[in-house]
Amino acid sequence: MAAQANLIVTATPSRGPLLQRGWIRPGTHITALGADGPGKQELDPAIAAEADVVVADSLAQCVAYGELSHAVNAGLLAPSRIVELGDALAQGRSLRRSDDQITLADLTGIGVQDAAIAASVLEQTG
Repeated sequence: MAAQANLIVTATPSRGPLLQRGWIRPGTHITALGADGPGKQELDPAIAAEADVVVADSLAQCVAYGELSHAVNAGLLAPSRIVELGDALAQGRSLRRSDDQITLADLTGIGVQDAAIAASVLEQTG
């Protein structure tokens, strides 16, 4: 199924990769939010290593225990390749440059970001 998807969201308590790099096609976006604590993992580290764009809600958290930590600890992903979500939003940067790029967002949970997102949704629907 993953090989046919262009948007994948993982939100599990898994302690081992559920999604393999070979299953990801060009143009796919992955949001991983299940690896929010030590020992958790949903993605093959090669996905982060080979993604064209890698975003983290918190660089420090994601490198310490998020999904990206597995690729960083294996030496497959340099932390300098990771863009913090807040920085990208504040600068109004468009990170995806083509429809064929694989993009990955690792969200470990930042309370202030969650509150801002909820407030924005309420404002737009309210």
